[in-house]
Amino acid sequence: MTPFRFLLAALLGGCLLLPATAQETLTLQNAIELALANNFNLQISRNNIQAAQVNNHPGAAGMLPTVTLQSSTTGQVNNLSQKFTNGTEIKRGGVLAFNTQFAVNAEWTLFDGFRMYATRQRLKEEVGAQTKILNGQMLEMVRSITELYLEIVKQQQLLNNTDAMLAISDERVQLFKMRFESGLSAKMDYLQAQTDYNTQLSQKYTQLNSLAQAKENLNTLLGRNAATGFAAEDTTLLNAVWALPDTLNTDNNPDVQFTKTQIGITQLQHQEIEAGKYPQVNLSAAYNFNYNRSQAGFSLFNLNTGPVAGINITWNLFNGGAVKRALTINQIAQQSLQTGLEQTRLLLENQWVQARRNIAFYRQQVQLEDQNLATAAENMTISMERLRAGVANSLELREAQRSYEQALMRKTEALYQIKLAELALLYLQGNLLKEK
Repeated sequence: MTPFRFLLAALLGGCLLLPATAQETLTLQNAIELALANNFNLQISRNNIQAAQVNNHPGAAGMLPTVTLQSSTTGQVNNLSQKFTNGTEIKRGGVLAFNTQFAVNAEWTLFDGFRMYATRQRLKEEVGAQTKILNGQMLEMVRSITELYLEIVKQQQLLNNTDAMLAISDERVQLFKMRFESGLSAKMDYLQAQTDYNTQLSQKYTQLNSLAQAKENLNTLLGRNAATGFAAEDTTLLNAVWALPDTLNTDNNPDVQFTKTQIGITQLQHQEIEAGKYPQVNLSAAYNFNYNRSQAGFSLFNLNTGPVAGINITWNLFNGGAVKRALTINQIAQQSLQTGLEQTRLLLENQWVQARRNIAFYRQQVQLEDQNLATAAENMTISMERLRAGVANSLELREAQRSYEQALMRKTEALYQIKLAELALLYLQGNLLKEK
C-alpha cells in the first residue's frame, strides 16, 4: 500500500487505532441525558424548586388564620389569715388551692394593606425564579458537555492524523535504513528520519494524555468516577450539520428570563413594604375554661366558661422612617436589576455577532485547508516516489510531510472552532435543550 493510500484509509476510517478493550460507547445524546440526571448541582437546584413549591402556600403568605391551644393546671398550699369588718378572724394553715385553665384561641388577619396578596404572588414568582435557575444550569450543562465531547472527538481525529503520519514516517525510517545499509545514503538521513518518527510518537503520547484528561473532565460532569472508560461514538460530530437560529431573541435566554423574574419579585416586595403604611385589622376569637377550687373562703369552687370574639386594629403611625428607607432601597435594587438586564442583553448580542463572524471565518479556513490538503497530498506522494527513485533527498520528503500534517491539524482545529461557534449560537438563543 502506498503511503498516500494508507493515509487516506487511516483518515477516512474514522476510528482511533488503540488496543482492543471492552469500553462503553457514549454518544453525545447519552452524555447529555446522564449529566442532566446525575449532576450534583442540578440535583441541588431541583431540591430548591421543591422547597419553593412547598413554601408557595396561602399560610406562608399570612392568608390563613392561626389557631392555638393553651392549657394549664396549678396547685398551691397557703397559710390563710383573714380579718373581716365584723371582727371575725380566720387563721388556717396548709390551705389547698387548685386552678385549671383551658383556652382555644384563633386569630385571622382580615386586612394588612394587601401585603398578603403581594406575598402570595411573590412566593409564586420565587418558584419560577428557581425553575429559571435550573433551566440556566441545564443549558450551561448541555453546553459544557457538548464542548467536552467535541474536544474528545477533536483529540481522536488528531490521533488519527498522527497515526497516519507515523505510518509515513515509519516507511521513511525503513527506506533510509535500507539505503544506509546499502551505502546509497549517509547515516545522517537515517538518523533524521528516526528522530522525526520519535517526535511524532511523542506528539501522539501528548495527544493521548489530552484525550484522557478530556474524558476525565466529562466523567466528572456526568457525576461518575473520572476513571470510567468509554469511547466517543459520534466520531463525525465535527462534520455534523446543526439547525442554527437566524436571529437572536434575548428573551429566550435563561439569564434574561431570570433577571426579569427578579425584577418582578422586587416590585412585589415594594408592594409588601407599602402595606406598612396601612392599618392591620385582625379578627380574634377564643373559647375559655377556668376552674378554681380552694379550701378557704365561702365558695368551694369557681367555674367560668364561654366564647370571646373581637376585632383588633393596629396602625403604625411612626416607626422612625423605616418604611420610607425600605422603599428607597427597594427602588435602588430595581434600578440595579434593570441595568443588569440591559448589560446582559448587550453581552448576548455581542457574543452573537462574534459567533456568527467566527463561523464565517472558520468555514473559509476549512475551504482553504481542503485546497492545501489536496496540493500537499500530491506533493508528498511525488516526493516519496522521487525518494524511491533516488532523485530526492530526505529534506524534500520531510517538508512535504510536514506541510500535509500541518494542513490536517489546521482543518481539524477549524472544524472544531466552527462547532464551538455554532454551539454558542444555540446557547445564546436558549435552544440547546431543544436541539440537544
